[in-house]
Amino acid sequence: MKRTLPSLNYLLLIIGGLLLSGCSFHQIPPGSVGVKFNGASGVSHQLLRPEVVWVGWNERLIIYPTNIQQAVFVKSASEGDKRKDDSIQASTKEGAVLPVDVTVSYRIPADSESIRQVFNTFGTPNDDPDHPLHYIQSTFVRWATIVAVNDVSSKHSIFDLISTHRAQFGPEVKASLAPRLAVWGLKVEDVLIREIHPPDEIVSKITEQQQIRAELQRVNIQKQQAITESQTLIIDAQKEAEQNRLLSQQGEQALELKKLERRKAFIDRWDGHSGIVGDSAIPHF
Repeated sequence: MKRTLPSLNYLLLIIGGLLLSGCSFHQIPPGSVGVKFNGASGVSHQLLRPEVVWVGWNERLIIYPTNIQQAVFVKSASEGDKRKDDSIQASTKEGAVLPVDVTVSYRIPADSESIRQVFNTFGTPNDDPDHPLHYIQSTFVRWATIVAVNDVSSKHSIFDLISTHRAQFGPEVKASLAPRLAVWGLKVEDVLIREIHPPDEIVSKITEQQQIRAELQRVNIQKQQAITESQTLIIDAQKEAEQNRLLSQQGEQALELKKLERRKAFIDRWDGHSGIVGDSAIPHF
């Protein structure tokens, strides 16, 4: 017995060390929640708030950020997850392809149902199990964004997307993307269409079209000015003719008035005797 007791204690220490070798304390950072996955019981229904937690040898702690995340898919190599052209290739109604810079703002709601939905959909990546959102964003969010952008762009012409329908492009993509991410437990906050990069030949055609529209507008303005000037000339001529008519009437009326004044003056001076040989009728002037 004296010989086996140290051996038994040594064996117990080894077993205890092995059991504790996979155990440790982990910190859940602010703006995140944690969920434990147990090899025997599965995913815990209890969400762990920012704190330091104990993770057993048969458990794995999965941390999900709940603050707003931004998935940036742009042409510039200095932004986004990939240091290369990572813009979304959007097909238009004519079949043209436009590189589009897109930023998707999304988050994981901090409730147990959403967290379980995200875990059941994506699991944990083998290469980076402590940061599953990087894997979700670079793979699933990106391809969902590609589908949503092309779902919208295929309904519009290239000229509309660049000009008249530019403002509604982002909201329409958000309306298409939100339900796709909702089934995974993700909530879309906003979609921003930052820039559209049309090919050089399209830019030339747009410039030519703008010049044609500007020239047409200039011709229409000149036409309207000519119409206005002609109408002004007609009105001035009619006005002048009316003035001449009134002046003519005034001249005739003045002559008649002058005759009446002279006749009245003669009558006032008449003494009842005719000063003219002949009848006694009052002469008319």
